[in-house]
Amino acid sequence: MCDWRRKLEDRLKKPLEDKLAEITGQYNETKTQLSRMERTLEEVTEKLNSTEEKLEVVTGQLNSTEEKLEVVTGQLKSTQDELVAVKGDLQTEASQHNVTEERLDACSRRLAETQSKLETARTLVNISRWDVLYTPPYFNKVLTEELFQQLTFSWDPLRKFVGTNLTDGVVEHFRQYHKEPECDAFEQFSSSMLRHFLGVEMTSGIIKHFKETHEDSACNNNTES
Repeated sequence: MCDWRRKLEDRLKKPLEDKLAEITGQYNETKTQLSRMERTLEEVTEKLNSTEEKLEVVTGQLNSTEEKLEVVTGQLKSTQDELVAVKGDLQTEASQHNVTEERLDACSRRLAETQSKLETARTLVNISRWDVLYTPPYFNKVLTEELFQQLTFSWDPLRKFVGTNLTDGVVEHFRQYHKEPECDAFEQFSSSMLRHFLGVEMTSGIIKHFKETHEDSACNNNTES
């Protein structure tokens, strides 16, 4: 009878022990997880405390910034009022400045004209008939018979202009189209040449000059139109 009871107890005890072992393992695992969660909670709490401290600092800075902003806003309002007043003054000064600039431009033009006339006068005063010898064909060169004849020949075209008013246009004609005394350097006649003779009486000498020098001359026999 005792053996039967012992066997029955062993049979009933075995599942209970297994269940107890399973529950004990789960308990130990839960305890471990709880311990981890407690440590995590402590870390989060520490971070939260640190964040709250930082928040207090930032809140203090924000309050200070707001106070400064109020001061700056007041200064800005005052500056804007001053700016409106300055703009009014500036518009008045701008109007006066425009008038002054107009007067200055007029004076500058008169000054430029006067300086131009003065420069021309100085140039004419200092010119001599020998200044041609300072030009490249003659200066620092040996005066040969050829150079002498060239110098003499360079003035021959003026013979046809005897009796003509030597205006700026006439002078510029010689400067532009008779830079070199050589025959083949003369340019063929063109309408642009006549611009220099506006207001000048077209004498027979001038017409002869154009025909012989810029049209019918042997210089232009091989020149294209």
